[in-house]
Amino acid sequence: MNFKRIEWIFVIAFIALDIFLLSVYLTQNETIYQHTSSSSTTGSSSVLKSIKNDQITYGKLSDETASGYYISSPNSNVLRDKAEKLQYSWEYSNHRLTVDFTDSVKIADPDDPQKTTDNLLKDTTAVLYGKYYAYNATLSSSSVLVYTQMVYGSPVYSNDGQIRFTIKNGYVTGYTQGYLSNIKILRERKDTISQKRALIWLYQYNKLPSNSQVQWIKLGYTRLLSVNNSIVYIPTWNFSIKNNANGNVQYRRINAFTGSVMDETISVK
Repeated sequence: MNFKRIEWIFVIAFIALDIFLLSVYLTQNETIYQHTSSSSTTGSSSVLKSIKNDQITYGKLSDETASGYYISSPNSNVLRDKAEKLQYSWEYSNHRLTVDFTDSVKIADPDDPQKTTDNLLKDTTAVLYGKYYAYNATLSSSSVLVYTQMVYGSPVYSNDGQIRFTIKNGYVTGYTQGYLSNIKILRERKDTISQKRALIWLYQYNKLPSNSQVQWIKLGYTRLLSVNNSIVYIPTWNFSIKNNANGNVQYRRINAFTGSVMDETISVK
């Protein structure tokens, strides 16, 4: 009996099963979208009026659609494998790299600290794959400067694809980094729902609390699911919502292809 051959048959069968299950999952999501689109009878203007009546404020909304892909990235250890090139001490855990600047880097211009971190990204002995990230003012604060990995023109709104520089007393003390490697397109490019439609559906899913402020709505890639030792990502509309009563901020996301709400909050902090 050829046990090696039997072993390979099982491996191929498991991979085929994973691909089949993923296909079924994505098809079901699209079916949900088509059903929701065709069965929605409430006009947009009526819903937006209800939102305002619930004392929910928001900025100007776009009716424009965008486009994106279903993509995947393997659970690789590429950051760990390349970290020896760095001139600073580092630690690696759960596919994240943490770098400590032994001699903290002084911020040259306190009014524009981004200039300093921009220069760090260009230094291959300080940051790996820095050219694939862009500064994200929306996610940044006075104590953390966030750079999001750009994938097919869109930012990654999960920690998996972000560099987060720590700022303390006018110095950059280090950073944490996640990186999506060997990205593969799983399906052809698709149109997304608009920003306005995403807000309306988030409200209809009862995910917008009364007396709150929608601080921003941004389109970017976030996690969908894990399959065959890879992570699948899709475009999502990501929301920052501030409760006016207690000042708490929560983050929500809507599947930008299907319009379905995704119960997990995005991990932008």
